[in-house]
This record gives sequence, structure tokens and C-alpha cells, in this order.
Amino acid sequence: MRIASSLLLLVGLGSCKKFVQISPPSTVIVSASVFDNDGAAHSALTAIYTTMFNANESWLVSYQTGLLGDELVNLDASATPFYENNLLPTTTVNLWNDAYNYIYQANAIIEGLSTQSGVTPAIAEQLIGEAKFIRAYWHFYLVNAYGDIPIVTNTNYIPNAKLSRSSTAEVYQQIALDLSSAIQMLNLGYVNQTDTTITTDRIRPCKAAATALLARLYLYSQKYDSAELHASTTISDVRYSLAPNPGDAFLANSSEAIWQLATTQPNYLQTGDGNGYVLLAGPGPLNPQLSAWLLNSFDSADLRRSNWISSYSDGTNTWYFPYKYQVYDDGNNPNNRTEYVMMLRLAEQYLIRAEARVQQNNLIGAAGDLNMIRQRAGLHAIADSIAADKDLLLTAILHERQVELFCEWGHRWFDLIRTANINSVMGSPGNICQQKGGTWNPDGHQALFPIQQTEINTDPNLSQNPGY
Repeated sequence: MRIASSLLLLVGLGSCKKFVQISPPSTVIVSASVFDNDGAAHSALTAIYTTMFNANESWLVSYQTGLLGDELVNLDASATPFYENNLLPTTTVNLWNDAYNYIYQANAIIEGLSTQSGVTPAIAEQLIGEAKFIRAYWHFYLVNAYGDIPIVTNTNYIPNAKLSRSSTAEVYQQIALDLSSAIQMLNLGYVNQTDTTITTDRIRPCKAAATALLARLYLYSQKYDSAELHASTTISDVRYSLAPNPGDAFLANSSEAIWQLATTQPNYLQTGDGNGYVLLAGPGPLNPQLSAWLLNSFDSADLRRSNWISSYSDGTNTWYFPYKYQVYDDGNNPNNRTEYVMMLRLAEQYLIRAEARVQQNNLIGAAGDLNMIRQRAGLHAIADSIAADKDLLLTAILHERQVELFCEWGHRWFDLIRTANINSVMGSPGNICQQKGGTWNPDGHQALFPIQQTEINTDPNLSQNPGY
């Protein structure tokens, strides 16, 4: 089979079928034909990034979790289940199928490169490292959105179709294994299409990307010493620094970009986020607006408020929207791109280390990290009374995460869950859900997405989340 047709098959498996539906002949063709030379293997791996970009995953995750939480206001009737926190097993949620498709493709690459001898060893190592990173990345989002999930580390379609859920601790352990392995395999620098030559484009994961994601994983799993260690490794990397102005943070290859996503394919989008959020006229049904709760959380002097939030007015009404990505489209010129989709950035690493240090009673170090973020935002250092109080300092860090990471990859929603603040914000006393027209159940089951009913029907060993 020619390379082109093999690659089309691999991409098709990722974009059109669930991993549990892959047929034996297709799996054999992928394993036997795609990985017999460097170019084919490279294209198979980078096709995953193209699919992720074209699926607008960054925008979808921020949009859906932003509606669930307190970041966005709903203008689309089809999004009402998200906005009113009334998801059902029949509600369309892209994350489950999309993430497992990417995981399937990553597994196919790992298996193919482990069994075929036609790829240069150094290139095979880089590509396997990237595939393990991708597998870890999407397992991370699945486990935080759904709780206990099946761990999929191969392309064996028959057993995969009958997988039961693994505990969150087990999923985190697998993610840590994949990321630790990726750190060993990935290039120290960013590689170009040769998979070995270093480039200034930060659109392929390198060791630092795996290290940064591992720092986040350790924070979520409350392994604070490890979270601090890995965040410090990233922060000390001379390639990264906070963008001098918030408005520069999301530019292509910005100084704080640890990993970004881009495509050179003809496409009218620079980023799905910019196209989904930026208003050129009054909002349509799929143009959610920033909530008053988020707008009111900013200090009036905060440069993030003036740089990352914009508005459109028709003379009567004014709508506020996220403006981290400021380009609506690229004028149909794929070579005229100034923004890439931000996947991991340095500011989060400072906030990870700050929180980890607080939890280890290093309040001075935590306050220093927090003030780095505040300084870039044009704000004064936190008060000494806050810096000296563990609980107050932790609250200040979580607030800083809210205004720094809003509408980015679900950070706010997942922060509410992992810090056990979800019930007090969405339920009583915050009553955000009630103010949105919904009802928050005291058992807090709405913090997790329901698993699609079609998946429950297909897998006899897959149980539904409680409350659904």
C-alpha cells in the first residue's frame, strides 16, 4: 500500500470511528504499512495534531466547561444542558469519543514503531515519546471530566470493547508512567518535520512539555513535592519567560509557550478559540459571552482585564468575550498566522509551584511565585497579612488561577472539582447553578460528565457515573 493511502487510513480511524469499533483488517493495515519509513511515521504522528486542531478541541473544552461553571453565559439553546448543569447520558459531549480516538492513534503509533524496523531509531524514539505524551494528555482530560475511566494502552479492539473503569489513582499512575517515559524519549528542543532538527516553532512536544504536564498531574494528585520539583524544572528553563505584556502571551512561539498547536493546512482559522469567541457583530447562538461573575472577579487595574477581554456594542447592548486570541481568521492565508493554540504555558507552572509550596508550608516561596504572575498583570504584591496566612494565601492562589487561566482548557472547572469547592460555588452558598436557571444536587454528581449512553450500551462492563 502506498504511504498516502496508509496515512489517510490512520487519520480516518481517528476522526470517524470510535476505538471500540476498529475492525481487525484496518488495524493490521495500520500496523504493517504506515511505519516502514521515516516520512510515513512522521505523517501518522503529526496527523493527530492536525485532527486536534481541526476539531477545535481547545475551544470545545473551554466552551463546555465554561458554560458548566461560572465563566460563560449561554446564548445557544442546544447548550442549555451545559449551562443549567443538566447533562444527560444522551447529551452530545465530544470529549469521550475524541479523546479515545487520539489515544487509539497514539497506541497504533507506539505499537507500529515498536514492531517495525524501517524507521530511523532516533526518529522512532521521538515519535514514540510524542505518542506517549498524547496518550497521557488525553487520559488526563478524560479522568478529570468523567472520574474513573477505562485505561487504553493498546489497539486490541475486542478487549477494549469490554473494558471496565479503572480508579482515578490508577489512571494517574498510568499518566505518570507515560509522561516519565516521554521525558526520557523526547528531544530537549523542539523538532521540525525531520523529527530531529531543532526549530523555533513550539508546535511539537519536547521534554519540557512532558515535564510541565507531569507537574500539573502531581498537583492534581496532591504529590506536592513532585509538583514543585517538575514546575521548578520548567521555570528554570531559560527558553521560557512570562510575556512582558499579557497581550503577547498567546502569540505564536511566545516566550511563555511550552507547547502550542498549529497547522499549515489551508484553513480560514488561526485558532478555533479566536474564531469561536471574537465578535465582529452581535453574538450568534454559538458565541457565548463572559459572565458577570468572571468580569467582576478582576481588579480594575488588572492588565489581563484590558488585554484578554474585549466587547462588542450595537449601541444598545454590549457583549463581553474572551480576547486571549485576538484574530478571528487568517484571511485564507495559512502563511499569515500570528497566533497558535496554547496547550501549555509558563504562567500555569508558577501557579502550580505556588500552590504546591503553600501545601508544604513554604509561604514565602509561594507568595513569590504568585507575585510573579501579579506583577505581569500590573498588580501590586499581595498583602503581608495574606502572604503570612496559609489559608488566605491558598485562596489568593486559586483566585489568581481563575483570572489567569479563564477560558483555557477547563482549568476553572477542574480547579473547583479538585479543591472540593464545586458544591459551595455551584450550590450553596454561591448558588451559581441556581442563578443560571438550574438546580445543583447536593451530592455534587454534576461535577462529572455522564458517560454517553451509546458507550454504556456497547460495553457491558462500563458503568455510568452516579446520579445519571
